[in-house]
Amino acid sequence: MKNSKSLVIGLSLAMFFVFVQQVSAFIQTDPYLSKEFTLSGKGNLEVETSGASVAVTGGSGNQVKVDMFVKRNGKEIGSTDAEVEKLLENYILDISKNGNTISLRVKNKSSDSWRNGNNLSLSFKIQAPIEISSQFQSSGGSISIENLNGTQQISTSGGSIRVVNSSGTVTSKSSGGSFSLTDFDGQVEAQSSGGAVKIADLRGSVSVNTSGGSVTLEDITGKITASTSGGSIRAKLLAVEEDLSFRSSGGSISAEVPAGLGLNLDLRGGRVNTQFSNFDGEIKKDLIVGKMNGGGPLISMQSSGGSINLEFMD
Repeated sequence: MKNSKSLVIGLSLAMFFVFVQQVSAFIQTDPYLSKEFTLSGKGNLEVETSGASVAVTGGSGNQVKVDMFVKRNGKEIGSTDAEVEKLLENYILDISKNGNTISLRVKNKSSDSWRNGNNLSLSFKIQAPIEISSQFQSSGGSISIENLNGTQQISTSGGSIRVVNSSGTVTSKSSGGSFSLTDFDGQVEAQSSGGAVKIADLRGSVSVNTSGGSVTLEDITGKITASTSGGSIRAKLLAVEEDLSFRSSGGSISAEVPAGLGLNLDLRGGRVNTQFSNFDGEIKKDLIVGKMNGGGPLISMQSSGGSINLEFMD
């Protein structure tokens, strides 16, 4: 009986410590460093980082607030620490304002700070006017943009890119990280050398080109051009009002569109699968070209070896 009670107490304590750790993960400590600036009219944000993650959120007013968070060996440092200050000397760190442009530049001078367990991890949270435009250059850290209405230019060597609840223009180039965009009005151009691309709930135009990652497009209204050198393409569209073009050098392509539309079809692949009525054109195992319901916007789906699947939703 005594052993059973000890076991129960031990399990209870273990569960308690797990709970404390989970709660602690959601508690955000105060920033290690904060700076605030005032803009006059629409401003510009220039960010250049090496490994640090950056999250930008748009809001009202003309203030820009930059918060820097520091972790050492995975533990967040919430106040000035003499040893951490010494390690930060290994970084080029510039947070400044020139005219109506806010600059954030952070770069590790050497690899010394990553030795002997003394590694630091830097991240930044930026609150900015909703109309601000930005240019990002990242060597690996993640980038997050939320509630911004402007022109956003993003270039990263590997970190993930996330855009949420925004509008305007987004141009993104990634050497490997994933690209995710949700709830957007405007024009999007995304290029990736390998990361997956997922775009959902967009009204405007989309151009996607990836060298290997998969492409997922959901609930999009507007013009779409998507191509991949090896990954698959999957699209679910609320409407087809402009021409759509999907290309893959080997992966499969699948699309769902509303039924009853007038469309021009050009479907070519290892095998083409679809069911429709009121069609006038050429139908083969690996090719369907012609007009449906009298014709309309063009849906072009072509794969060098993968299958083509076109479904119609009621």
